[in-house]
Amino acid sequence: MQIIFNFVIAFLSTIAFGIIFYVPPKVLPFAALTGACGYISYYIISSALGGSDILACAAGGVIIAFMAEFFAIIQKNPVTAYEMPAVMPLVPGIGLYRTMLSFLDGNSLKAMNNLFQTVLCAGSIAIGLILTEAFTQFRRQRHKKAK
Repeated sequence: MQIIFNFVIAFLSTIAFGIIFYVPPKVLPFAALTGACGYISYYIISSALGGSDILACAAGGVIIAFMAEFFAIIQKNPVTAYEMPAVMPLVPGIGLYRTMLSFLDGNSLKAMNNLFQTVLCAGSIAIGLILTEAFTQFRRQRHKKAK
């Protein structure tokens, strides 16, 4: 039941961010599906399977990038129209909040630990997106050379 709830919340939050980013209405449901699937992959890896948040963020980024690439090809739209709102549920905002709270409490060691974890998670999302993009570009070039 928790997975369904998280899926719906991630779907709706991606729609909200899509509206903020002026994503075209015909792209919005596919971007929301992409964001929800990316977040669910993060959720499953981080909590249900007991994996690290960093690995879970990278996996969510990879799922988002592959789905965005797929929908972009099918609908002939830019990949960023799908990726930008879809990545928002993965952004580690709570980590930044905890970092600032620790700094305000005077606990610099805890704040630095939170900051390090947050930066690693955000970096792993970016690495997941970049590696997937590089893979699809390499595959496209290889396919063109074969023709």
